[in-house]
Amino acid sequence: MEAPITYEVIVREELFQIEDVPALVCRNCGEQWLDDDVKNNLELMVAESAGPEPNVH
Repeated sequence: MEAPITYEVIVREELFQIEDVPALVCRNCGEQWLDDDVKNNLELMVAESAGPEPNVH
């Protein structure tokens, strides 16, 4: 079934949470699947929010 979820990912020790993300959710086990376009948009949003990788020498 389709249901909104909260997408969570940790990037460089910082937690990012995005609410109301459309997903398919299994009624039996709760496993979640994201459409490729949705996943790509989420990854872009997180990357922009996280900023560039720090330079470590």
